[in-house]
Amino acid sequence: MNACWLDRTAAALLVGACLVVAPFRVAADRATSLLAFARFDRFARSVAGPETVLVSPELDAGLAWDEMIVSWNVATNVTLAIEARGFLEGRPTRWYGLGRWSADPSKAPRTSLDRQRDADGSVATDTLVLTRPARRSQVRLTVRGPDAGLKFLACSFTDTRAMAAPDVPERAGWARTNDVPIRSQAEYPEGVQSWCSPTSTSMLLAFWARELGRPELDADVREVAAGVHDPGWPGTGNWPFNMAFVGARPGLRACVARFDGLSGLEAWTRSGVPVAISVSYAMLKGAPLTEPGDGHLVVVCGFTPDGDVVVADPGVRRERVRRVFPRSDVARAWAASRRTVYLTWPEDRSVPIDVR
Repeated sequence: MNACWLDRTAAALLVGACLVVAPFRVAADRATSLLAFARFDRFARSVAGPETVLVSPELDAGLAWDEMIVSWNVATNVTLAIEARGFLEGRPTRWYGLGRWSADPSKAPRTSLDRQRDADGSVATDTLVLTRPARRSQVRLTVRGPDAGLKFLACSFTDTRAMAAPDVPERAGWARTNDVPIRSQAEYPEGVQSWCSPTSTSMLLAFWARELGRPELDADVREVAAGVHDPGWPGTGNWPFNMAFVGARPGLRACVARFDGLSGLEAWTRSGVPVAISVSYAMLKGAPLTEPGDGHLVVVCGFTPDGDVVVADPGVRRERVRRVFPRSDVARAWAASRRTVYLTWPEDRSVPIDVR
């Protein structure tokens, strides 16, 4: 039984520094949205000694959200404290801490910040959970090191009360599979029960290292596990920490997102970009319900000609990692994490983001 995931409860619009990202077309009643930033000139900036504080403008998610995940890409010589707040009935909530990030925890702490709860919301490891829906939010970043090392920021919003629009298959993405290098957590005694997330992240990095002819992008599973470990959880399954590890590499971007359905995965894999998804392992294998501690990460490589899902499953021995699961089982299993996905891509790669 794998315990590497904690059970925690679109069109792109370029407006100054803000990209509103949807990796596939969604209906007006969509349940997810993603705001991403590659520039920060519209953020309020103040300097206090060695730290620079950046505060975003008020962000309209385009939907009434009650869960928010923030992910970031910074250079390895930058440490970061991440905070976010929502606006309820026109007033701001308190600032909630969503983590402290450092590539080298011997020099600065890296940890999530649980045990934050009040009448407005709470923090579940890496997710801000509000007690009532909000449309607007703000992010505050405390940067130590050159603020030019802040490369990318993404805010993923989910309306957990909404029914996602019917998922229309992107059949053009079927019969396309990306050749992801195979890695298995079963080869690491210390991580056999818990390293699905760093193993999936390692496979994604290995894919880009080979695809781009840049072997320095690769990182073995132990290196990733050490580089994403979160003592505040504790473990290696912190979603934004995994993407921060990828995004620290020059030329790569990475973020956590949530999709409304499998059509999002089809669009990304069709464009030549494998992704990782967080699933209930029991449901992925056909069980009707989740089981305690059965959270799991797998890499989606592509789709069969019939629309079933080709994955690299790090939870089994190497010879069995490449697997095919029925479309319906993947959809149910993925819904257990509210369709959380790891997105990684080269900065200059065309991905399913429509700029208008």
